[in-house]
Amino acid sequence: MSSVALSFFAKPENVVKFLQARKSELHFDYDEIMHEAHSRVFTVAKITKIDLLNDIQKSLSEAYKEGQRFSEWQKDISPLLAKKGWLGDVSVTNPNTGETKQIYVGSRRLRRIFNTNMRVSIAKARYESQMNSYAQYFRYVAILDSRVRPNHKKLHGLILPKTDKFWDKNYPPNDWGCRCKVQVLTEDELKSEGWQVSKSIPLNIADKDWAYNVGKADNKDKILKEKIKKIDKDSALAKAALSELKTLEQDRKLYVWQQGLNDMLKVLISGSIIKDKAFQVVQVGELRPKIKKALNNQGITPKANSIAIYQNTISHITRDSKPKTKEPNVAEIKAVVEVFYKAKHVYYDKEKGNLLYFYKSLQDDKTVNYAVVRLDYVLKKFHVDNFIATITKIPFFNLRTMLDQVDKKGEKIYVRIK
Repeated sequence: MSSVALSFFAKPENVVKFLQARKSELHFDYDEIMHEAHSRVFTVAKITKIDLLNDIQKSLSEAYKEGQRFSEWQKDISPLLAKKGWLGDVSVTNPNTGETKQIYVGSRRLRRIFNTNMRVSIAKARYESQMNSYAQYFRYVAILDSRVRPNHKKLHGLILPKTDKFWDKNYPPNDWGCRCKVQVLTEDELKSEGWQVSKSIPLNIADKDWAYNVGKADNKDKILKEKIKKIDKDSALAKAALSELKTLEQDRKLYVWQQGLNDMLKVLISGSIIKDKAFQVVQVGELRPKIKKALNNQGITPKANSIAIYQNTISHITRDSKPKTKEPNVAEIKAVVEVFYKAKHVYYDKEKGNLLYFYKSLQDDKTVNYAVVRLDYVLKKFHVDNFIATITKIPFFNLRTMLDQVDKKGEKIYVRIK
């Protein structure tokens, strides 16, 4: 068997490459460059020194690779900015008009630079991941609560091919604070849910400032000048922007976890093994706050927060000798990242101290999958973590019998916590 080196520990390399590949050019204002050009140009408004621009570009790339938060990046970059005269009160001259402006470079402006550039790079990686998947369709998903915009609500459930031009202007987010998402679906998943491709294409609903697919390479940066102004002046918009960026942080984690699992599966299913210890385990999720709270109510306080899987576990799950009725397919194994994140149907096994995450089978409507997670398990050669013990199936008609089992005291063994 060959040894295969993977790169999936919090380093989605295509995002970093995108940051690094953007050509540094001098621009006083963002509206000087067309949307298509932004995909190839890295620029920070009001900076007119190309060496400083390159320094910031390099620092942002390193920050992303290291998983730094804004406060860490700011601490690292501030001495350099001060040395080059771009921190605090700064006079900048428009090279085209000769007009000089006095600006203040502090936490607010640096945060805008950091968040905006991270955001567009993450968005590109997220969109590319969806486009590279085997799924053929996008389904618009709105949050159907009292805060949803009426025109966004109308799009909920809209299904179109992911290559449809509609997504060029309406791929969410479509406004400030927009919480809408796009779900990627295969033909089989459409049939399984009883959904159909929409016959009519609705009018564009994106706000004028958001009428661009920020995930597409030719539309990356049309989110800057006017939005930055609004954040400065309107606290409500600032809160919306921060909320959106918080969502993007979660998206980045989900992306990294999914890519890591996908990479590991690709290697193992090809018949190879991963010999480098550092890459034999990949994180695929974490214990959600509500899950931890429910466990605390049971008197359980896990030391570890992350959920991981070991390569040998995947080999065990997919081994040829396993009955086909209990063997999840590759798509069902990949699905655990989203399953752990949503954590909809979770039970605690009081006898074994495990968590059981149940989720719908992607192969038929007669079985249900579940992932067994050992809490604070010490896997040989590795630190304490919440490790997946197995992923298996059970017929629907046996599920209730399983969950209704009781111990010697007559108490249920499996306690639903979510």
